[in-house]
Amino acid sequence: MQAMNPNRGLVRILWSAVMFLASIGLAVATRRTIVLMKPGTMSSAKNPAVQLDAHFANHATLTLAHVLPAMLFMVLGPLQFVRGLRAKYPQVHRWSGRIFLTASTVVGVTGLTMAFGKTIGGVDEKAAITLFGTFFLIALAKALWHALRREFAQHREWMIRGYAIGLAVATIRPIMGTFFAAALLRGHAPEPKEFFGTAFWIGFTLQTIAAEIWINYTRPTAAAQLAMLPAK
Repeated sequence: MQAMNPNRGLVRILWSAVMFLASIGLAVATRRTIVLMKPGTMSSAKNPAVQLDAHFANHATLTLAHVLPAMLFMVLGPLQFVRGLRAKYPQVHRWSGRIFLTASTVVGVTGLTMAFGKTIGGVDEKAAITLFGTFFLIALAKALWHALRREFAQHREWMIRGYAIGLAVATIRPIMGTFFAAALLRGHAPEPKEFFGTAFWIGFTLQTIAAEIWINYTRPTAAAQLAMLPAK
């Protein structure tokens, strides 16, 4: 299979999108941590997020166990796909990858635990988190399995799938904002429970599709590049 170079403009757009979403995810996790550590700091009766803040405040310990490693997930995730880092500093890539996978596992397990309790979006949200959260953990396990077997092309693909699913949490925020804005334009003051579950399904599905498209588009190139990397 002949290797081809992905369009540079497309790569830049993708990286910009990834960094944008990672920034959203980091900002959301940071805000949630501040609100839980110092209640009332960023909430008010007029704040649309006040219901969300109250919901997560009822599960403060579990929520913190979820969002704190999520910060590492957002920061370390993009670094796993920097080719120059893998080639020049394989030890850094290996250790950051271990930390990333550990943090990601905690994020996945705590996310599923939260879904089994009371959720804002009801059954729709529970179903979306259960399905994609399970796939997220499977993707991480397969990524580690292939890395241990030195099957780096397959390792890369499962890492992309796992990171895309985790990054969907950031994608969901603009989607929820769109739902909220559309309702306000119709003169309706919406509640998060009205669109929370739908937003989760849309966000997770879009990220999964995007990941598979990118994997298939770059598969020949990635295989050729990984074959030239030094042994770890």
